[in-house]
Amino acid sequence: MNIINTLTLRHLKLNKQRTIVTIIGVILSVAMITAVATFVSSFLNMMQKNAIKDTGNWHVLYSDVQSQNINSVINDANTATAALSKDIGYAVLDGSKNAEKPYLFIKAYDEQSMKTFNLDLVAGHFPQNPNEIVISAQIAENGGVKYQVGDKIKLDVGRRYLAEGGKERSLKQDTSFKKPAEDENGEKLIVESSKEYTVTGIISRPGFEPYWAPGYTVISYLDQNELAPADTVNLSVTWNKVNKKVKEQANALAENIGVSEVSYNRDLLRFYGIIGDNLLRTVYSLAAVVTVLIIIGSVALIYNSFAISISERSRHLGMLASVGATKKQKRNSVFFESFVVGIIGIPLGIFFGTLGMGITFALVQPLIQNSLNIGVKLALVTSPTTILAAALLSVLTIFISAYIPAKRAAKTSPMEAIRQSKDVKLTARNVKTSKLTRLLFGFEAELGLKNLKRNSRRYKITVFSLVLSIVLFLSVSSLSLLSQKSADLMLSSTPYDVSVLVTSSATVQEKKDFYTAIAKLDDADVAVIQQTMEAESAIDIDSDLIPSDLKEIMQPDNQRQNTETYVTRIQIKSIDDEALNRYAKETGADVARLKDTRNPCGILFNTVTLKTADNKYTRMNSFSIEAGEKLNFKILADGYNDNNIESEVAAVADKTPIGETTLTDTLGAILIVAEEVYDSMLPERFNYTNVQMFINSSDPTGLIESIKEYQKHTSIANIHIYDVAASNKKNMQFVTLISVFFYGFVALIAAICVANIFNTISTSISLRKREFATLKSIGMTPKGFNKMINYESLFYGIKALLYGLPISFGIMYLIYKLLSNSFEFSFAIPWGSIIGTIIAVFAIVGSTMLYASSRIKKENIIDVLKNENI
Repeated sequence: MNIINTLTLRHLKLNKQRTIVTIIGVILSVAMITAVATFVSSFLNMMQKNAIKDTGNWHVLYSDVQSQNINSVINDANTATAALSKDIGYAVLDGSKNAEKPYLFIKAYDEQSMKTFNLDLVAGHFPQNPNEIVISAQIAENGGVKYQVGDKIKLDVGRRYLAEGGKERSLKQDTSFKKPAEDENGEKLIVESSKEYTVTGIISRPGFEPYWAPGYTVISYLDQNELAPADTVNLSVTWNKVNKKVKEQANALAENIGVSEVSYNRDLLRFYGIIGDNLLRTVYSLAAVVTVLIIIGSVALIYNSFAISISERSRHLGMLASVGATKKQKRNSVFFESFVVGIIGIPLGIFFGTLGMGITFALVQPLIQNSLNIGVKLALVTSPTTILAAALLSVLTIFISAYIPAKRAAKTSPMEAIRQSKDVKLTARNVKTSKLTRLLFGFEAELGLKNLKRNSRRYKITVFSLVLSIVLFLSVSSLSLLSQKSADLMLSSTPYDVSVLVTSSATVQEKKDFYTAIAKLDDADVAVIQQTMEAESAIDIDSDLIPSDLKEIMQPDNQRQNTETYVTRIQIKSIDDEALNRYAKETGADVARLKDTRNPCGILFNTVTLKTADNKYTRMNSFSIEAGEKLNFKILADGYNDNNIESEVAAVADKTPIGETTLTDTLGAILIVAEEVYDSMLPERFNYTNVQMFINSSDPTGLIESIKEYQKHTSIANIHIYDVAASNKKNMQFVTLISVFFYGFVALIAAICVANIFNTISTSISLRKREFATLKSIGMTPKGFNKMINYESLFYGIKALLYGLPISFGIMYLIYKLLSNSFEFSFAIPWGSIIGTIIAVFAIVGSTMLYASSRIKKENIIDVLKNENI
């Protein structure tokens, strides 16, 4: 080791405090970079596993491969596994109560396919010969047909087709059932063979089966040895290496063996970056932004440490230069210092970053699984590539931090270094202060301000660190607050606990009967059965009835040409009798009048929330109309454009029957009518009507279970239940999850900034020992010294807040503008966080100044004056 490096090591040992703070800064920086890289790799791994769980573990599917070419695929250099499967066909499921799913869909799998497609065996065992099958549990649960293990099923198997333009189009599992209608033939099933199967097991509904599929999946056994030369199969292949080149290789292989149809597992390959996807780009973009912020914060600390180190060693470097040390040797001394700091900090940072993410994943695991609806765990995933990337970025951070101080060290001449005239250059203009400063705060404050100005570089770096901490903390606080407001808005805009929608092809009356029975269940406290015309309706409104704020967003598209009338949308909704009685009582309408079909009338709800020019939200009616006035509108469905309807407004309500207090459609309105009136308004053969149920319940979970149990004893096949309470819980968990990562990130960035502030201020105080000793020797009292230090702290804090708060407000408003595109709420400022930040800034700076100054108070003035350096 040469003499320069030896002196560098000695300097690091003599200044243990600064060295330790610098190493801590490096450890924090590396830990965060490692955490970001580890989070990205772990998140993508989780999404890959989730895709495999849903779609199976395969990358490419070769369709209709001739049996003689199977080995060509299996023996390909990039084939890891090859799973054989064959679509046998469809068979009618006798007794199915689900009109949308009348078939069994029979597939044949070999042993590898049973593993590849993650079949979840509930009972029995997988088939072991072509005469055995396993069936889906959905056949009993959803189709209402029950089979037991050991049952024998005789099936007439064929293919689905649809006649179009005189041609037959084959239908597959991804095409829903095309049932015959009055004006079309619908699909047909051509039976091609009959076979008897023995049920050997029951599986859960396969993840690859679309919810709209017309057939329940059943799996038989495929024996490759029994395939004839002309037989074809499907091969689902996983690759040894997953990269963009393998797609070209797969296409070339398909061409060589005469396969025309090649498909890829897009749900899985999107998380490898093989198939372009916005999600992956977003993840990488966010990771890049976060990494850049980490590097900026880290460079501020590490650069400052090296710059201070050069200031401390400038006299020694000048003396070495005077006896022959070259520029290269002086520059390399700084790089050697960065190497020593890095060789200690980088391994520790990688270790603590990985450990920290592992602990974080374990803590937030319940939130991830509940809020994201993912059935796999977010496991800690590290790889040599991840570690190497984190290490290289950390090396880059340290190099950037050391580069400028190294250049400064190399350029410093021996005389400048010995005199120490480069770091501090005093002119009257540079240290000039306002007379107001002395008038308001006294001589000590003026002297403190001059001390800051005489070395503006350290002063600016410290202020920058404070500003960075303020901006990051307040920006994330604002994002958290606005996210919370978004969540609160979403929660408050859903006034019911459970909604139920029959999705199967039942008649309107069958749906109403089903809902009426549900309304009588124990946990159904208040229920509304609502019928809605799916067609869009329109009404002409005179110009003087439209609020001026609303006219601005309606023009010109919503104004009739060459007229003073506007067009607004209206929905016609009916509610059941019990709900109508409650609603009429709340709004003061006459129930008997509401049920008069000869002179139809309804209760109008047209309250909207509109953002005004001053970014405030105001509730108003979309048009001004009073009870007793009439509305003219027409149904705008195909074939019914001439159906003009006139209805009187019985009352104007401030909420809907289910408790909604504002419309999501600013240009819309809702007319609530009785069921009899609704039916009278419907044109003949009108198919665009929807029946839904909304329920308030003290026990939503118990109610949902009761509804599902009741459904099993009815002819209703498919229903969709929306659990608002569960959805709200997931939304809040998601907000909490995001906050955990945001605040964890800000806490670490803040730690780096605090370390930087501590390092800069404490070292600056230490370097000014002789200055303080001189001031004391000419009569400065301990009280005056404390006042000077306190005022310096005040100036640091004020300057940081003067820059940090306006920048933070700008970023807060930018975040608000981005979120306001999707959510309607007023701009909000996190005043609690701002007050806490102001207190924290002065507390951090003040405590650091007091700590550093307390260390030099005990030293002897004469001894300090004798020393020319630390």
